[in-house]
Amino acid sequence: MTMTDHADDLTDLDVFFDAARRDVPPLSEAALERMTAQALSVQAGLPALAGQAEAEQTARARLRRIARPGFLSQLMTTIGGWPAMAGLATAGVAGLWIGAMPPAALVNLAVSVGAVTETAEYDLYLVDPLPGYALSLDLTEGQ
Repeated sequence: MTMTDHADDLTDLDVFFDAARRDVPPLSEAALERMTAQALSVQAGLPALAGQAEAEQTARARLRRIARPGFLSQLMTTIGGWPAMAGLATAGVAGLWIGAMPPAALVNLAVSVGAVTETAEYDLYLVDPLPGYALSLDLTEGQ
């Protein structure tokens, strides 16, 4: 028999399990009395435990209301606090500034790379920021 051969017949263990099921010794009177005494002592202490659990739950709820920071506070803590927010604000303002009025060196770089034409800086006035209004004006002019 090799290691890959599996024996599907597990009758060897079934013999021991059947013996354990048949030979169950009865519980002694002393063991039953000890179990009953332990159960009664636990039952007697349950009201005190219930009151203690209720007090702990009330204290936890009070702490949750007092100590829990708001969403924006948690978000700012996650980002890194005020120094990180200052960096984000600076990056945003710089991005708007560079995007709205790009420096000449940046335009020259874009022209040399071939990303835009040489007249791109002067052709910006030809861009229509609201192209949807042209169609509506054309439709209402003829009436």
